[in-house]
Amino acid sequence: MNDNPRANGSRGHDPYAALRLIALIAAIAGVIVLAAAAFVLSYGGIHKIALSAGVSASMARIFPVIFDAMVVVSCAAVLSLRAAGWWHRAYAWLTTMVLIVAVAAADAVHATGTHIPRKPAAATIAVLPWVLLLLAFSLLLSMLRQFRRTRAAMDVQHETGPQAGTAVPDAAGAQPGLDILERRGPAPQ
Repeated sequence: MNDNPRANGSRGHDPYAALRLIALIAAIAGVIVLAAAAFVLSYGGIHKIALSAGVSASMARIFPVIFDAMVVVSCAAVLSLRAAGWWHRAYAWLTTMVLIVAVAAADAVHATGTHIPRKPAAATIAVLPWVLLLLAFSLLLSMLRQFRRTRAAMDVQHETGPQAGTAVPDAAGAQPGLDILERRGPAPQ
């Protein structure tokens, strides 16, 4: 007989659980510090581009905050859509990467002193808040849809009770067989 709890299918006590928790907390703190530093350091580049596009000084201060808020929304979507379909996960990741590249490009333009023609910059700055709002809203809808599906799957699991062969969430929170619920349509309210 095998004494290894993972080898025989049962889940034993994880001797490294406390260490894993400390590592997770350290990683979360590190990501928050890096994000805060990136937000502060990127402020000048985005602010200067907004000013060069003809935005007033008081309004130009808002543009870096808009980007920062959108990065937070897209990162939250990446986290909450881990168990979603591939399209929603890809959309959240693509949005996050495009935002980070756009902010980095704005910083590079500012750092190198590259001149951006005023009319294209003004048009981009005028449209940008609405594009970011559309992206944020679509990510929010995806997150709400995933939350509803997960909740419906949990409700079904609680109604039927634990049975032999009943699927349980994996470590990432994914529900095996969730696609069956998706084919049935929306959850009853």
